[in-house]
Amino acid sequence: MKQVIKETTDEELIKQFLEKGGKVNVGKTKPMPSDLGISNNSWGNKMTKEEKAAVKAMEEARKPKR
Repeated sequence: MKQVIKETTDEELIKQFLEKGGKVNVGKTKPMPSDLGISNNSWGNKMTKEEKAAVKAMEEARKPKR
């Protein structure tokens, strides 16, 4: 994919913004809900009860027994 640099993001504009009292913040993002599918064909579709139970069973099997 070809990356094209936008001409509107000029260093001079950024400098003026910061001089006028503007500040740059790093935003916080929420983690994705665990029940969302992340494969291409099911993106955004929530898991069914059976799928949730299978994932939970796999997680329980991975945990070391005490």
